[in-house]
Amino acid sequence: MARAKRPAPITPALIDVRVILVAAVVASPAAYRAAQGLLTLDQALTRFGLVLLACAAVTGVLRALWPVLAGEPVAAEGEPEPELSPPPE
Repeated sequence: MARAKRPAPITPALIDVRVILVAAVVASPAAYRAAQGLLTLDQALTRFGLVLLACAAVTGVLRALWPVLAGEPVAAEGEPEPELSPPPE
């Protein structure tokens, strides 16, 4: 049995779990250095916050530009989306 695909929200969240995980992976050297005593906790959290903001900005730009780059048709407001197959009778 195939899983139903969850529809994308009309206004997606700017920061979701994937963005936080990518930021954590990118900022992991700061956490390692903080564990070794080479950085203070404040410096490590600041680096994580800056990386999180950068990841959120890149995600926002990609979400805005993806329909243009991929060539996906954008339906005008009020127009119904085209059906791929006729409805069952």
